[in-house]
Amino acid sequence: MTLRRALAALPDDRDTRAAARQVMDLLDRHHLEDFDAARVHKATGLSLARVEPVLAALARAFVIDCDGDPRLDRFHYVPDGVLDVEVRQFLRGGGASADLQRRVDRFRGRHDAAR
Repeated sequence: MTLRRALAALPDDRDTRAAARQVMDLLDRHHLEDFDAARVHKATGLSLARVEPVLAALARAFVIDCDGDPRLDRFHYVPDGVLDVEVRQFLRGGGASADLQRRVDRFRGRHDAAR
């Protein structure tokens, strides 16, 4: 799970980043609640054309839990410790700093190796 991977899969423009920030803010404030693309569209005021690619990228990167296609099915956001750090940093300042990202990657490497 990595927000960075999801963001890298999206177009790198201001509108898409703003949409991703709005979607993640909504999901973070209402984590564990079930959502679908229409509910995100209503809650954020973003068009479905903006919301759907963001949700698809988040699902592919396992940031959100989804059984099928997030445009059609219900999904929810379940933050874990490392993902929560990434999301908080993204919501605060537009992305993780290089130092924070190195620490997150190092933690993931150690954690994955211990499994």
